[in-house]
Amino acid sequence: MRATTAFLALALCAAIVVVAAVASALWAVLAFVPLVNLVAIPSLIGSVLLLVHALPFAAYLLLAQTDAPKHGGSLFLPFSPARHLGILVAVVHYTFFVLSTAPAMLLALARTAIRLKNSGAAHASSRWLPSAWWERFASFGITYQSPRRGRASKLDVFVPAVAGGDDLPGAGDFAPFSPASSAHTLPDVDGGSRYNAVTSATDDFPAEVWHEQMPGSPVDGGALPVVVFVYDVGIIGPIRPRRWMFSLVGAKLAEQGYVAVVPDLTLYPDGQVEDMVVDLRAVLAWTRKEISTFGGDPHNIYVCGHGLGAHLALYTLSQDAVVRSRDKLEIHNAAREWPHLGYDQRPTYSRDIPNGLRQLRTYGGDIDIPEIRGVIMLSPVADVIKQVRHESKLWLEHVSPLRRALGSSQTRCMKHSLGHILFAARNLVEVEWLPERVLIIHGVDDHLVPIWQAVWLADLLNGLDVPTRLKQYTNLSHFDVVTSLMSGLESKQTANIVHDIRWFVEGGP
Repeated sequence: MRATTAFLALALCAAIVVVAAVASALWAVLAFVPLVNLVAIPSLIGSVLLLVHALPFAAYLLLAQTDAPKHGGSLFLPFSPARHLGILVAVVHYTFFVLSTAPAMLLALARTAIRLKNSGAAHASSRWLPSAWWERFASFGITYQSPRRGRASKLDVFVPAVAGGDDLPGAGDFAPFSPASSAHTLPDVDGGSRYNAVTSATDDFPAEVWHEQMPGSPVDGGALPVVVFVYDVGIIGPIRPRRWMFSLVGAKLAEQGYVAVVPDLTLYPDGQVEDMVVDLRAVLAWTRKEISTFGGDPHNIYVCGHGLGAHLALYTLSQDAVVRSRDKLEIHNAAREWPHLGYDQRPTYSRDIPNGLRQLRTYGGDIDIPEIRGVIMLSPVADVIKQVRHESKLWLEHVSPLRRALGSSQTRCMKHSLGHILFAARNLVEVEWLPERVLIIHGVDDHLVPIWQAVWLADLLNGLDVPTRLKQYTNLSHFDVVTSLMSGLESKQTANIVHDIRWFVEGGP
């Protein structure tokens, strides 16, 4: 009932916005006519005031009705003048960003497609060229888990160009994956001959290698690093992020010689953080199982996330590590009460477990995920509680999905906050179960997620003996960090950001 009422009210509000905008433009023109300016100027002022009030109402009707705070009316609307002004400023900034970025992104997509198609046409004689030209560079719409109602289940994979990739930007420094030129590939034979070869396998060609690799994929020495990109699942606005919007990020990563995986994840209000974690675990499990088909190394997987997507990436891995460490400690603490079993009561296991960690559970624990070599965090959220307070200062806490996606109460938000669970588990978490290394890239001019989030997280991770490097860039906002990694939308900082990622993936000191 509330959703239907909100939809009708939103339609009415949208009509008011359109009428007010048209009236404002009309009266602005008529104001220069001397005979009617006495009517036009007051009408112009009235239309502008109507538009100023209608835009915040429209934003709330569209974004703030699900899981809204308790109040007297059937609809949750802003009536504070200060909140009106804050939401109006946010709407103006959002509209300007969309109108300036969307055309550039679409143009970059078209240019990238044309460039890749021309590159594929130059090597049309290759027997490795698929029937569709784009299949040489990407595979779209791959199912990574059983589809569920309201749940994401698809991902895209981007690979470096096969034969003839030297004309692609960035390919000059990295040798692209080239099955046609590899000296160590499995022959493309039928199942019967494969079975016969396996049963008579020698030490020179172990049967387990044959089983694990797909025909045409490299046996050794040719597998490439894999980067799983997680977009910002907490983007504010009516345009919800989708994997196709970040195809240019996948293309950029592929240009550097990596196999890039860009999945869709469940977004609020279709699901909450529990569903997002399960989705990401399913993506990582699929990557370990299937990525060798695309030339990727299942033992060399990195996760790159942006904004709340960066939080989700490291939270998923940290949640698993903290729960396993807590359970191990609980077992040792309980065993101290059984001296008749001959248990060695080592003092290192006599630590207390914080009450908050006792309630922590691994979401999707039945999905086995691979070991992650490292996490690349772009403008990450670290402390959810403080981020909600920061959004409150900007009057965005009700239109942002952050609080509602991670938990409507402070207790749930703390349980789903990366910084809180790591700080609480600092004395018990087993470091070897956390990612080996972390790279944090943050823009100093980021007003949505302040730079102190990255500084605090870097200090926390280094305190846990997780090698963490923080790179701060001036003149980069929250979205500039990720658009700089989009092929065709490069900024002045793109070369430096790409260099940082290369250094990180290649195991820089």
